[in-house]
Amino acid sequence: MKHWIIVNILLLCGSIYAFSQPYKGEKLSRGLVGIPTEKGMYFSWRITLNDAPDLQFDLYRSTNGGTETKLNKAPISQTTDFLDETVDLKADNIWILKADNQIVATWIRTKEEELTPYLSIPIKKPEDGEIAGEHFFYTANDCSVGDLDGDGEYEVILKWTPSNSKRPPQCGFTGNTYLDAYKMDGTMLWRIDLGPNIRSGAATTNFLVFDFDGDGCAEVCCKTGDGTIDGIGHVIGDSKNDWRTWDKESPTYGKIVNGPEYLTVFEGKTGRELDSKEYIPTRYPIDGWGGIGGNCGNDNTGGRSDRFTAGVAFLDGKNPSPVMVRGWYGRTVVAAWTFTNATLKNIWTFDSANPGLEKYSGMGNHSVTIADFDGDGYDEVCVGAMTVDHDGKGLFTTGLRHGDALHAGRLIPSRPGMQVFGVHENEGDNEIVNRTPAVAMFDGATGEIIWQDGLGKDAGRGVAADIDPRYEGAECWCNIGGLRRGDTGEFISNKKPNSCNFTIYWDADSLAELLDHVSISKWNWQTEETDLLLKAEGVVSNNGTKGNPCLSGDILGDWREEVIWASKDQTELRIYTTTIPATDRRPTLMNDRQYRLAIAWQNVGYNQPPHTNF
Repeated sequence: MKHWIIVNILLLCGSIYAFSQPYKGEKLSRGLVGIPTEKGMYFSWRITLNDAPDLQFDLYRSTNGGTETKLNKAPISQTTDFLDETVDLKADNIWILKADNQIVATWIRTKEEELTPYLSIPIKKPEDGEIAGEHFFYTANDCSVGDLDGDGEYEVILKWTPSNSKRPPQCGFTGNTYLDAYKMDGTMLWRIDLGPNIRSGAATTNFLVFDFDGDGCAEVCCKTGDGTIDGIGHVIGDSKNDWRTWDKESPTYGKIVNGPEYLTVFEGKTGRELDSKEYIPTRYPIDGWGGIGGNCGNDNTGGRSDRFTAGVAFLDGKNPSPVMVRGWYGRTVVAAWTFTNATLKNIWTFDSANPGLEKYSGMGNHSVTIADFDGDGYDEVCVGAMTVDHDGKGLFTTGLRHGDALHAGRLIPSRPGMQVFGVHENEGDNEIVNRTPAVAMFDGATGEIIWQDGLGKDAGRGVAADIDPRYEGAECWCNIGGLRRGDTGEFISNKKPNSCNFTIYWDADSLAELLDHVSISKWNWQTEETDLLLKAEGVVSNNGTKGNPCLSGDILGDWREEVIWASKDQTELRIYTTTIPATDRRPTLMNDRQYRLAIAWQNVGYNQPPHTNF
């Protein structure tokens, strides 16, 4: 039994190199990171698909300006990490990482620095405000990363949300939403003020960070309005226009149901507006966002029209495109763009309200995932129980209707292609309930239902991840029932992990760990209990009961993932990275195209964790 499990883990480890869709569009540095531990100073760094398989490293240290001393006895070749057990942390130290006798990274730590288990990025909280007699304040919310200046290091883009943020059906005003850019050392690059005509909320203020034009520097793309101020102080549209409803008796009080909407690309280095175009689709007709059955009921108050997700897709197999999605419950519109020569261009629009596309009505999710589902080299856009092909045509719909969470990847390794695990809502007291499952696994290329369960039940949350080495591929669980096999849907146990939220690679094996609120845990498949690995102190999670991090992903160090939380006092972002010694070395997960795209769309709608294509 033990031998079989070890063999299985080794096979899983080997599969990590099988990138079916590699992404080499970022020229990343080594991403060296050092964290003090009880045993010394722990370091890790990244390798990429561009590196030679036999690349070796050496780590040196200079203390108080003294001679460099090599720390490793033999070349570091089996992992990309090292524990410096002889360091004096009460002295000034510089570590030098070399490859082929060339310096590839350095890390500096002074004796005055606190011994914290995280990296700190100072942030600048916006001033409190008041609107319509209501006081509000700001909290650090979702983040993304991108190499904004082309130096090989990721910068962090942070969204600040006001305390009066709203869901689309809710009346009332919101404060402005801000986007900040910070370097890892806390240097603030710019702030974008989305202005009064962009309503703040998880459903409405998505943003994308990616190198859309291939110049080596990432851009920022999001919906804007009259009065948006870019990173150099330039105003988009007409700053005098306030399209919010001020009539307290109106059912749209505080909402924005009129006025222009724009899609804008900002320069990553400066936050400067590069191009803005009319947002597609427009909100009009405001009462045209209903659909067929279930929760597809219409309204004329913006409750249905102001539901947005977004993502990045390689629709031609070579170049990344911003993809904007409007509508979840009824009508769903997907608009694809290109950004070349500093110009946005709409290349196609899919609209479930068009004749012949009625089956796509009511199939949208609170989230989106993008991958090459059919293996043709081009990415498709999955917005829940429906998928749009790379050319803007409907690929399929499962007919399983609206839901919250979805996870996509090679969840069943023995089955060709990609699979999607969907989590669905109970849509009211009608006949749809009796044919809508709580959870389902379906083929990512065809929509074929592999298994489903829980007809008529409402599963708001669910996860698919490999947490048990005894079974093939991913295991699945939701807020209903126990732990299931991903390939058959059969129950493994009546017990399940104590969280149903994010996953993270944190320790040294190929199994996923569990990320929930401010804790990282591991499912112990032998005891059927959840073992706590980390509980971060002095930080907060995002988005209320969702308990999301600001961001999780492989942004520093080796292939294990980092997690970003904001401090309780909102003065810093804290980046936590594992200090568990590695047992092998693997290319950065950012070299997997699907995974890299997942980092770009992680902040939209109901945040979901990234998954690889292997």
